[in-house]
Amino acid sequence: MHGLAQQEKSGHYTIATQPIVNAQLQHIADELLYRGDISAYSAAVLDDVQATARACAVAIYEIGLEKLCGQRQLFINASEQWLLNPDLDGLPTNQIVIEVLEDTQPSEPLIAALRQLKAKGYTLALDDFELTSANSALLNLADIVKFDISVGLPVELIQRLYSKGYTLLAERVETYADFERCKALGFRLFQGYFYQRPQVQATQTQRRSSSRANQMQLLAQLYSDKVRLPALSTLIARDPYLLNAVFKRANSAEKASQRPAYKLLDCIHIIGLKELRTLVSIVMLAGNSPASKVNLINGLTHAFACEALALQRGLDGEESFITGLFSHMPIILGVDLETMLQELPLNHAIRHALVGYQGPLGELLRDVEACERGVATPDVPAELMLQAAIEARALMDAHN
Repeated sequence: MHGLAQQEKSGHYTIATQPIVNAQLQHIADELLYRGDISAYSAAVLDDVQATARACAVAIYEIGLEKLCGQRQLFINASEQWLLNPDLDGLPTNQIVIEVLEDTQPSEPLIAALRQLKAKGYTLALDDFELTSANSALLNLADIVKFDISVGLPVELIQRLYSKGYTLLAERVETYADFERCKALGFRLFQGYFYQRPQVQATQTQRRSSSRANQMQLLAQLYSDKVRLPALSTLIARDPYLLNAVFKRANSAEKASQRPAYKLLDCIHIIGLKELRTLVSIVMLAGNSPASKVNLINGLTHAFACEALALQRGLDGEESFITGLFSHMPIILGVDLETMLQELPLNHAIRHALVGYQGPLGELLRDVEACERGVATPDVPAELMLQAAIEARALMDAHN
């Protein structure tokens, strides 16, 4: 484990790809696989979300999809936490196939997230599928069903799915005889050593995580209702890895116009704010200290509540929004308040509010937190938190 931890800290992670072929043995897609080190033969995954983020960062923002797989589709493994994160669905819909991992448990939020992904145009695949009463609901949303043939072939289920029009993919196809047998059963896609082992992709990118202060400011800018592109470009420019990713993506074959984009603001316009949020989220999650976006909705709710109450009290709305968001930032980024304040240049009014609830902003923050606990405060509207939560969710949904 010590050796693995050293590899993870070194930033030497990379990806491997394994071809997916059709019945005519034409190479039509690839599966994206995470590797903790260029010499690793298999994945050693400590965090499913981070592993997928790192794999996507390398494939899309370092190597580039056109260089990695041309016009072929790219299958990515997506855990339940990844699927439920609305910031991570800005990947190219025409080329990405989202593989729902075999241990994913259906729930109402998950089914709703998968419906949204399908509505946007993503192709959905079920990985290593074994039919149970729990996961049968996933079949209604799947386009592709993958079977690991090394654990046997459930012929009756395969025939039933084939008759219903599902695209069947056989993985771990080790021999040509396996390929012929699966083809006879109705499989249309095949993956395994019979065609090619996973190919590790070497990259030369130097990955240095930006400071947490820069990450916090980026989050505040990206989720402000008044995004300032010049301020955003300044923050991106401070992170060489992120800057490189933005330029590569803006000048990729899918995005680029006839002339290359040399200015950062032009690149941001080309990518668009929606995908930029996805790009930044993936790069941050891929870092050695990944930003947790799971709690972001709560931070945004605090921020909108503080902003609304500030307008009522004649306080600065932007300062109040930042106070609310950054009161939750230690949870979002997994840092303690003292460390955050050491790394982040906040003005005195916001710092005093966060540390000791001092001044008008501190009183504002205290009243919002009391309202959240259900404690009535005379001049605080009863529906403040509900309305703030609606605004926060609407902002997140707008990015969906």
